Amino acid sequence: MIIRNDRAPLHRPLTSRPGPSAPRQPATTPEPPRQPRDTFTASASAVQRTAKVAAAPAGDHGKLMRDYLTGARPPPADFAKVMGYTPNTLQTKHGTRMQDPYGSASAPGKVGPDKEFDPAAKTHDYGYDLLRYYDRKGTPLGPDARKAADALFREDLFHYANDQKGLGDRWKYRTWAQIYATAVELNSRVQGYGPP
Repeated sequence: MIIRNDRAPLHRPLTSRPGPSAPRQPATTPEPPRQPRDTFTASASAVQRTAKVAAAPAGDHGKLMRDYLTGARPPPADFAKVMGYTPNTLQTKHGTRMQDPYGSASAPGKVGPDKEFDPAAKTHDYGYDLLRYYDRKGTPLGPDARKAADALFREDLFHYANDQKGLGDRWKYRTWAQIYATAVELNSRVQGYGPP
């Protein structure tokens, strides 16, 4: 069934008696459609404008997440308001990392090198907070975003391990890096790669 919303043209009734004709309506020109208002005001900074555009992400969510975590993309404009903090920037010899200043390596019972892996964990926590942020905004990121956060966590753990001077320390931290990274990846799989 087709439903049409346009008006039918006015016709004179078909009767055998002549009657008064309906008064003619003056011809009017339709009003042009209103243009959307420009939300990029002169007072907004370039970072704020970029972040507002990013509020409805599309495309490669894995790249989007990595860009956030490595500082290539600023946090969304209202991230601090929604999540309660502004991410910190940390310069490492392996590149810039954005971090949750309140995050930490949350190994059960503080088993393993939680203090040594703390910088990687803070970046990973920021990534998970981005997943929560977009979920709260009603535009959840796809599974590739969480996979990218977990992959960078693994990469950063192994950077730390491989940067150690002695062979024994490298071996020890590589073992712990594998344990931490695998635990995180298994948990992501259990949670369907959605927001934690």
